[in-house]
Amino acid sequence: MEGDETACDTDVPWSLSLRVPGWAAQGATVTVDGHTRPVGPGYVTEQRIWRPGDEVVLSLPMAPRFTYPDPRIDAVRGCVAVERGPVVLALESVDVDGVDSVDELRVDTGRPPRLSAGRVTVSLRRVHPNDHDWPYRTDEAESVPALGEELDEVALVAYHAWANRGPSTMRVWLPTTADRRTPDLKEEAR
Repeated sequence: MEGDETACDTDVPWSLSLRVPGWAAQGATVTVDGHTRPVGPGYVTEQRIWRPGDEVVLSLPMAPRFTYPDPRIDAVRGCVAVERGPVVLALESVDVDGVDSVDELRVDTGRPPRLSAGRVTVSLRRVHPNDHDWPYRTDEAESVPALGEELDEVALVAYHAWANRGPSTMRVWLPTTADRRTPDLKEEAR
């Protein structure tokens, strides 16, 4: 991304502050006149006498990453979201051949999301739910859907851009293949 130039010719020092967003906690750097240093979330401030030609470059990590929810949030426990920079991504059923609903899929968190041909992809597995007449089980093993075949890497779409390619289902919080037991919240509070 191209930067902006500011014309300044004064002998009075002044501060330039740049905001580093929270999602850039790992890998953000600032370069001032060729000297690079790591920076964390919050503001990075440079105070000095600025001259024409001085250069400041803020670099933010744009690698795709998994985002994990707080385990106290029941609705998304055992799920992950995928983000790239500030963009939240979604899985849309039109991107997965032979799938009617994204509820049939689990993301493999053992394989990180990656950038391929300009799109973020994840590794998925299809699940085969145990089809019973009654939705409740006394045996935990009977309630866990069986993992099916591994699918090719599937491209995700920016959340703001989904639902533009015909009828589909979509999820931002993706269930994982990992066995995530319900945490003991009383133990965590100690």
